[in-house]
This record gives sequence, structure tokens and C-alpha cells, in this order.
Amino acid sequence: MKTFAIGLLVGLLVVGANATAGDSPNKSYGLRAGFGLTPDQAVVGVQSELGRVKMARFAPSVDFGFGDNVTTIALNADVRLHLSPPKSGAAFYVGGGPTLVVLEPKGPIGSDTEIGLSLTGGLKVPMGANNAYTLEGRLGLGDIPDFRLLIGVLFGGQGRTSEK
Repeated sequence: MKTFAIGLLVGLLVVGANATAGDSPNKSYGLRAGFGLTPDQAVVGVQSELGRVKMARFAPSVDFGFGDNVTTIALNADVRLHLSPPKSGAAFYVGGGPTLVVLEPKGPIGSDTEIGLSLTGGLKVPMGANNAYTLEGRLGLGDIPDFRLLIGVLFGGQGRTSEK
């Protein structure tokens, strides 16, 4: 499973490099980092927004957590609803989706795979014409990490988040 997650990460990075070369207003890819609670971890990952339907966007991501005697690999399949204030490039978003987590503890205990639901909320702020900063909180329901706070950057796509 770890090999699959690493392969998926490499695939997202390759697709992300191709996406930033093009100018697609509906797709963006980027990096993010932060921390998690229960387990207490440093978290790094890749994020994307792939297409949109009105105010909703499909936003898959892969996060790697390190610390608290366990390594976690989280595969997130989120859908976000963007709520833009009038005449603003910034947008708040709420959403959620299923999360598959691979837990690899240090020591003789073997790895474990869990699935749960993540509820998300965040802020997306434009960074120039085609890029954006993100700040996201993730609440985990089920046997997945309880909370994560992540800051990131999205490249490609459309930096301004208001609908045109």
C-alpha cells in the first residue's frame, strides 16, 4: 500500500507540472504543510482542484504525517463548496469526503488501513492571476486523524476564486 501511495504522489506531481505549463482555469495543483492532532504529527502533502460545477469543486489530496511513533498516509477525496464574498477574489470553502488512511507504526506492530469521513473548512486567497494560497482545517470522523491544520499554495488554474 505504501508503494501505491508514493506512486500516486509522484503521479500527482507529474500531472501538476503539466497543469502549470498549460492555462486551465478549472484545474490547479500544489503543495501544503501543517500539523495534526491525535496523532500529533507534522504533515506535508499535495493538493489539487480538478474541475468545478457552479460553486463546487473536486479537491483530492494526499497527506503524509510524521510523528507520535506512527507514519500516516491519507488519501482524501473532497468536494468543496466555495462561498465568495461579493467583489472579492478570496473565498471561504466548506466540504468533505471520504479519507483512506494507512497507519504505519514504529515497532513490531504491522500497518493498518482505516477509512473515515473528513469535514473541511478553509480560505482560498488569490496570489496573482493564476495561483492561490490556501488555509484549511480538517476534522476527521472515524478511525482517521482527528484534526489537521494545513497551509498551502495552488499553481495553475485561476487565482481569483469568484465566479466570472
